[in-house]
Amino acid sequence: MSHQTHNIPWTILASTLKLKRTNACQHDAQNLHVRRVPDLGKKLTYFTNALIRNAMDHARCDRKSYYKEFIAPSDDTIVLPDNIARKIEATVYRWRLDHESASELGPVNMPHGKGLCPHREKATACKCPLPFKERQMSAFRRTYSESPCWMFFECNDDAFLNVEVIKTLILYGELDIILPLCADSRFDLKSWWKVSVCGCGEPDVGWNEICRLALEAYIVLNVMHCFPTTWNDDGSYIKYGSLKVYQQVVRNCTTSGWSASDIATYPHRQFFGIQKGQFTTNYPEPHDKARWGHLISGRYSTLQYYPYGLMSFNEFQAFEKPFEYKACVEDILYIRWALCQKGLPVELSNSILEMASYTPQRRLPFPEEPLDHQNRIELDKYLRYCWQLIVRCTMIGQALGMDMEHLLDNMVKESIQGLFGCPCVKLCKEILDDQEDTDGTVNTDGKREIRERLVFK
Repeated sequence: MSHQTHNIPWTILASTLKLKRTNACQHDAQNLHVRRVPDLGKKLTYFTNALIRNAMDHARCDRKSYYKEFIAPSDDTIVLPDNIARKIEATVYRWRLDHESASELGPVNMPHGKGLCPHREKATACKCPLPFKERQMSAFRRTYSESPCWMFFECNDDAFLNVEVIKTLILYGELDIILPLCADSRFDLKSWWKVSVCGCGEPDVGWNEICRLALEAYIVLNVMHCFPTTWNDDGSYIKYGSLKVYQQVVRNCTTSGWSASDIATYPHRQFFGIQKGQFTTNYPEPHDKARWGHLISGRYSTLQYYPYGLMSFNEFQAFEKPFEYKACVEDILYIRWALCQKGLPVELSNSILEMASYTPQRRLPFPEEPLDHQNRIELDKYLRYCWQLIVRCTMIGQALGMDMEHLLDNMVKESIQGLFGCPCVKLCKEILDDQEDTDGTVNTDGKREIRERLVFK
């Protein structure tokens, strides 16, 4: 069953789609294709409005569980207490490893077990994952600076580190740390909503990415619930892991490459069992060139199109590089059972598993068949977590005074267009707010703000 079925009309969205074995407009990929129905735009708008309204309502409701008002802390106030710092330090170390060059955040040492950064002097050259000075309010008052191409870290290295800490706190649900910061007018998180490292690239460094990736996965997996087990005309079973839209969302949510920030992908990599570098945005090439080499062209060996929906899920996982199997909890339990069946005590079996670094690295037991009944428990947990990420980002945006209804509206429509649109059906068009009968917004100088807005055709 889909998540939030009583509040979000998943069946309305599903009614605009048709499961087709081949789609000529998508290089014959197997996929969910948009139906050409007269009221298509109305149905998509109804679904979008309901999803946004539900997210906004949940954010307002959850906000009531925190203090109504906060007093902005002073510069030297420790806003990240020891228990929270310990909780997130391993994750901070994980993303610090991606920025060890001198031109970015500099080298980093492994965490000190249970000990935190001991360096209290701000002038001290500290290589701790989470320096003490980064836990003080002064660190959260750094501002975003627009930068020329390839000078992002030169202009924003310290502020970037701070925003990455905020993203980490969002993943852990530590809004009781973030919300008091939002009460400070010098807290510049609003400027980091949608940011790119280079002005000529896609905005993929902002904290909107946490919301966007969670939203895409949430939409696709919930919609797939609305399509019962289906058989092809020849009697073969349609495998949902082979659908273009499913493979696309898995890659979107786990890819790495040009982006300076991978934090938004962490929960999705863990769920699907996709390691860093399995999929890349840096001119991806097929590993099996004998089969897929005809798709490569141009000076930079660019793929003409990514062959989503033209291969099985296992082939898709290994499209760019050989795929290393990632164990799930059930695998660990089975291996432990097998060792014990051989007569080994549980303690020795655990030691063997630890020495072999055989630990759970994925949550979904059968990622190639997302709707398999054996995936139900983990899939339900994942959908709830994706929803929580959407609500958390909405709540933070509301606390910052951002127009989250407008931002979410564009985000949902962009996601639906990107996931289900195709060359033969363009779902959205771009308009200016003052071209429609809308209230728009008013700036502090009394002038009407003209904003770009997406609407369904």
